Amino acid sequence: MLQLILTDFDGTLFPKEKEELSKDFIQKIINLTDKGVYFAVNSGRPYGTLKKLLAPLINRTVFICNDGAQIMYKNCLLYKNPICAIKVNEICHKANTNSLKPFAALRERNMPITEDIMAKKRLFGEEIYKLIFVKNNPLSEDVNEVKSLAEQKGFRICYEDETYLEFCAKSSNKGVATEFLKEKFSITGETVAFGDSEGDYAMFKKADRIYIPSTANISFEGGKTVEDVQSFIVTQL
Repeated sequence: MLQLILTDFDGTLFPKEKEELSKDFIQKIINLTDKGVYFAVNSGRPYGTLKKLLAPLINRTVFICNDGAQIMYKNCLLYKNPICAIKVNEICHKANTNSLKPFAALRERNMPITEDIMAKKRLFGEEIYKLIFVKNNPLSEDVNEVKSLAEQKGFRICYEDETYLEFCAKSSNKGVATEFLKEKFSITGETVAFGDSEGDYAMFKKADRIYIPSTANISFEGGKTVEDVQSFIVTQL
């Protein structure tokens, strides 16, 4: 029996050409959650952004945020795995160049890490779940130096492209968060997962059924292709 739906956000639930929830999808999730099925969005985005984009389902969605470092449900913090502010400060001092601009992923939002902020002992006065760098010069040697230092400090790269470089704790990933969620809600029934990147593999390993959007450039053993995740959930689950 279906008990948990897990879905990545960007490129999966929200492909590039679709930036809203369909009315049929919203009603489907309402119907499923009324029956006791849990619906979880498992994303690298911060909680503040996700709850705005999923506003019609805000009290029916479990928000796994910041690549598994934070879980929110009905505006309550269920799980957290923050990174050490002292280590963040050390890395940001190293990265204080024209090549990289650092941001901290906090409970609700991402905030720039400025010289004034770094001068404070507790940085923002709240926990940091992820460290994000905007690459002003992707080819700079500063990028490799920051990667090396972050590795030494116990962080892992959770996302990288030509514009962004993101780190979280090595012990944070979408699979660890999924396992916590299943234990928290005593989920023993079927888990279905949707994702479009290698960062979703850890989540896939905790699922019974795996679906990958046709636009994705990944494959996973046992995974099946779907054209539109929202439509699939409406018609097939």
